[in-house]
Amino acid sequence: MKIYIIGMPGTGKTHFGRILAQSIGLQFFDLDEMIESSEGDMIRNIIKNKGEDHFRKTEKDMLLSASRRNNCIISCGGGTPVFFDNLDVMKKTGIVIWLNTDLGIIAKRIAQNKTRRPLFMGLSEHEIRGKLNEIYEKRKKNYAKADILIDNIHSSNILLSPVIQKIMRFSKSRNK
Repeated sequence: MKIYIIGMPGTGKTHFGRILAQSIGLQFFDLDEMIESSEGDMIRNIIKNKGEDHFRKTEKDMLLSASRRNNCIISCGGGTPVFFDNLDVMKKTGIVIWLNTDLGIIAKRIAQNKTRRPLFMGLSEHEIRGKLNEIYEKRKKNYAKADILIDNIHSSNILLSPVIQKIMRFSKSRNK
């Protein structure tokens, strides 16, 4: 089994992915952490020094590498499903979960830790919210192609048992 978690920046994909992986006994990989390890630098510096094109190409390479692993959960960057044929790769090799969190919650999270998010550095919480709305409008059609939607609209806590049930139901229906 392989599960990809997609969604907006700051939606909690890594946190959710780690907890889900631990609860169902799968390995966990964070695509951004894989990129940083491979490049020997933080993503914001990679984008600043080598450009977004280089970053997206590296992201694609790391996704292809991760897609060859089994029995794992992979947390993807917010833009991963939007570029190249990344979403097709994910859907062909695993189950794609869209973690959909309220943009207001995400804006608060990002405002508290802007340094990790190059897209939002130097912006106020209000400006972050506006930028999130722009990004969401561009990406939601890609996110909506996920196999499973987890609406985490009102809280930072997700009950795992309904998520696991959705994964199992989807997995059974796919294997029929």
